[in-house]
Amino acid sequence: MIQIKVGLASCGIASGALEVYDRFQALVGLNSRYELKKVGCIGCCHEEPIVEVRIDENETLILKKVKKGDVERIIKFTENQDLNLIADLIYGKRKDGRLVYTEIPYYFDLPYFKKQVKRVSDLCGIIDPENINDYFFFNGYEAFKKALNMKREEIIAIVKESGLRGRGGAGFPTGKKWELMKESDEKYLICNFDEGDPGAFMNRVLVESNPHLVIEGILIASYALKVKKAFIYTRAEYPLAVSRLKIALKQAKEAKLFGQDGLLKIDVELRLGAGAYVCGEETALISSIEGNYGRPKQRPPFPAEKGLFEKPTTIDNVETLANLPLILKNGVEWFRSVGTTTSPGTKMYSLSGGVPRTGYIEFPLGTKLRDILECTGVDLNEIKGVQLGGPSGGCLSLDHLDLPIDYDNVPKHDAIMGSGSFVIIPKTQDMVDIARYFIQFSVSESCGQCVPCREGTMRMKEILDKILEGDGNIKDLLALEELAIAVRETSLCGLGKAAPNPVISTMKHFREDYVKHFTLSNLESPTEVYYINPDKCTGCNLCTNVCIAKSITGRLSEVHVIDQHLCKRCGLCLKACPVHAIEIKELSEIINK
Repeated sequence: MIQIKVGLASCGIASGALEVYDRFQALVGLNSRYELKKVGCIGCCHEEPIVEVRIDENETLILKKVKKGDVERIIKFTENQDLNLIADLIYGKRKDGRLVYTEIPYYFDLPYFKKQVKRVSDLCGIIDPENINDYFFFNGYEAFKKALNMKREEIIAIVKESGLRGRGGAGFPTGKKWELMKESDEKYLICNFDEGDPGAFMNRVLVESNPHLVIEGILIASYALKVKKAFIYTRAEYPLAVSRLKIALKQAKEAKLFGQDGLLKIDVELRLGAGAYVCGEETALISSIEGNYGRPKQRPPFPAEKGLFEKPTTIDNVETLANLPLILKNGVEWFRSVGTTTSPGTKMYSLSGGVPRTGYIEFPLGTKLRDILECTGVDLNEIKGVQLGGPSGGCLSLDHLDLPIDYDNVPKHDAIMGSGSFVIIPKTQDMVDIARYFIQFSVSESCGQCVPCREGTMRMKEILDKILEGDGNIKDLLALEELAIAVRETSLCGLGKAAPNPVISTMKHFREDYVKHFTLSNLESPTEVYYINPDKCTGCNLCTNVCIAKSITGRLSEVHVIDQHLCKRCGLCLKACPVHAIEIKELSEIINK
């Protein structure tokens, strides 16, 4: 038997994989010796279209960048096994059969996969996402059947003990969230598949490649929480994922896993959003499912107490739910064997931007930023930083290479994990422009309900426009910072509160990109300068440490001075000085002194 698998997730299809599949089907579709299968994506989207070939019990060969015109020689290879026919297509091999191709490396030894730990994505690119029997072959739904023989409280306790945190952004402990669910005769579960961050696509690939893992997680959670109905809320912009979810739900129901005559008597309904980013926020998502405008509501009450249709509701992210079958099947110790104490397990990320290798990856939480960037093959000398977590996230510089990426460390640097998107920013990119892009996104996606988000993000964009056009001054920079903090602290919902993150993080970690837009001619008065008052200066060196122009000199405990020829008037020293010794003065006043 010769098995041929073609990667047909969105990334593969966009690269021409469907034409490759059709060509294979035309040539070997009726040949009983061949088994042609559609699968999802193994992760290395930069090498699509991906084709895997296995001859009898030999190891599986992974072929990269296969074109329609390559199909004939691949078929010829399966007939005579002459590797020279496909030498330029070979990417690696799987350790899944008889050792034959000794000179070909295992794909998980290649730089892109070497440090990955594939758990949630383990079957992605392996099974046919439109065939439930493939999922059954790998013990699919066994964890769900195991759960049905357990007490609901026992399942919740296991999830709590596992330390599983929500993979959608905030990282709230899942078990604790479940415990907060108020008792009621009518309760709901919502699977949040509204992946709307620019640069984020790992949830989409997961559902396109293994929808049954997500559905099994939904069934386990539904049983544990005693819900009457579950919803999957997703984006209409994900047609392939939606199609495969519909097929998977139909197959699972026909297999009597759920439904009125199934093992679990609930209904699972798929709901499509209209593309509003704000519907990723829990209360806005609930409002959308109810048929209303997707607008956030003031909390409390929280959804666990009063959510969908005014009934207790739990909302979990796609990847969060996909972890549940793995935890029940393999145990708490297995789950906690990777990651950190407070952020156990793995996390899927998407990689895009100016890097040679793009795609999705899966790493243990707590992995350093350096290791994640290493798998992309990027030259660190050619990049400026990383945008993490979408519009609600922030920008990290190369000073953060040893930062552990998890739910505790990332927020300390004015960013959030978000759903897990990494956009690598090239060295030539202006970070002020990056900040403006994400603020523009927040402006266009704001629901307009609260003044801080509706008006504040617009004013922030106007200031950024002014700076980029060369008309800004240091007072604009200070105003931008104050406004960003105000929006973060006073917006109604979590999305509004997080909208200023790209601005705050770029101002903090890439201040020089803002300062380069300022010259003396930008100042309201060209004679204004920064001056250190010798009567107040304690010589603490804090201003010296933050000065990007190295214009401040002075020994510790001695009065410092500013070289006006070097000073960029960026305002960093003004904010850093604990005794307010730095003042803005008229140049003539300083000269007279």
